[in-house]
Amino acid sequence: MKKICLFAVCFVFLFQAVAFAETKIAVFNTKQIVQESDYGKEVRGKLDAKFTARGDQLKKEREDLEKLKMQIDSKAFDGKTLQDKVTELRRRGRDWNEDFSAYQKAIQAEQNELGKPVLKTLEKVIMDYCAANGYTIAFDKQTPGLAFIADGLDITDVLIKELNKAKKAGK
Repeated sequence: MKKICLFAVCFVFLFQAVAFAETKIAVFNTKQIVQESDYGKEVRGKLDAKFTARGDQLKKEREDLEKLKMQIDSKAFDGKTLQDKVTELRRRGRDWNEDFSAYQKAIQAEQNELGKPVLKTLEKVIMDYCAANGYTIAFDKQTPGLAFIADGLDITDVLIKELNKAKKAGK
């Protein structure tokens, strides 16, 4: 009961302070900023350079597995050969799934590693921009619970430009 009363008193005082202050709210889309900024394009280029060849190889292996499955389904084999091909398909399919899972984990780990400095810079850019422009609160659009966002509150495009400026400045 004491906690509820304390919470109510704190809420009243907080509400009074907020009621007299001008509240300026902004929203942004972190994913879009990272994808469209120069930083994001640079990270994507590095990821493509590192993982495209392996991705193409996995795609080819997947196509080979599909061909083998179609041969098995068309009854192109019979008897012992069919059993051997089914066993081969299962083994190769299992191996492919393990390779693909490892490939995805490697991409995710590299993306996280390359993305850390970008997100750190973005955080500073958001803080500086919001402080300089008098924003009280800024939310990521993907925050759960944001059901409606009025036009004019989205500062994503401005933040992309600011992040690009920070990259050019070498920050």
